[in-house]
Amino acid sequence: MFNRLKALVWLRNQVIITNKNLLVQVLMPYGLLFIYKNFMNLDESKGLDLMFLCLSTAIAMSVGSTVSTIIAEEKEKNNLKTLLLSGVRPHEYLISVLVHPVMITVINMILFPILANADISKMYLEYGMVVMLTAMAVILINLCIGAISSTQSKAQINGLPIMLIIAMGPNLSQMNTDVADFIRYTFLGAYTDLFTKTDFNLNSRSFQILIIWIIGLLIITSIALKFNKSSKSKKFFLKNK
Repeated sequence: MFNRLKALVWLRNQVIITNKNLLVQVLMPYGLLFIYKNFMNLDESKGLDLMFLCLSTAIAMSVGSTVSTIIAEEKEKNNLKTLLLSGVRPHEYLISVLVHPVMITVINMILFPILANADISKMYLEYGMVVMLTAMAVILINLCIGAISSTQSKAQINGLPIMLIIAMGPNLSQMNTDVADFIRYTFLGAYTDLFTKTDFNLNSRSFQILIIWIIGLLIITSIALKFNKSSKSKKFFLKNK
C-alpha cells in the first residue's frame, strides 16, 4: 500500500510541475489579498474581515479547482484508467489526492493570518478545524467533478459554478438573507459563522452540518471512484473482446 501511495504522489508531483495553470490558481488568492490590503485602506482591526473575504477564494481556487484539474488531466491522459485497472484501490487513490491540497491548505492557514494582520489567538482550534474541514469538503466535491469530467476543459466548466459559490457565497450571505439561509445549510455555514459570530464554537449547529457534509461527500466520492473503476473495466473488457 505504501509503495502504491508513494507512486501516486510522485505522479501527482509531475502533473503539478508540468501544469503552470495550477501554479496560477494557487498564487492568485494571494494577489487578491495584496490588492484588497493595499488599495482598500483597511486598518489593522479589519484583518479578520480581510481573511473572511479572501480565504474562501483561496479554498475554492488553490485547493478545490486544483483537485478537479489534476484528476481530469489524469483521465485525459488515461493515467486514471491505468491506475484503477492496475489494482489501485479507491481509498488509496483518495488518500493520494488529499496530500497536496491538504499541504496547500495548511500553508494558506498559516500565511493568510500573517499577511492580513489578523488576530486569531482566541480561536486557534476553531479556526484550524473549520478551515481544514471546509477545505476537505471542497476537495471531495472537486474530486467528484474531476471523476465525471473527461478533460481539463470540462472539469473547469463543470467546477466553475461550485468555485463561484465557494469563493463568493460567504461574502454574499452578509448582503442577502436568502443567500444567508442557503449558505447556513451548506458546508460553508461554519466558515461564515467562524468569522461573523463571536459566540461560534465547535458545538455550533453549523459545525455539525459541516461534519454531516464531510461524511456524505466521503460516501459519494467513494461511490464515484468505484463506478469510474467499474465502467473503465467494462470498456477495457469489451475493447479486448
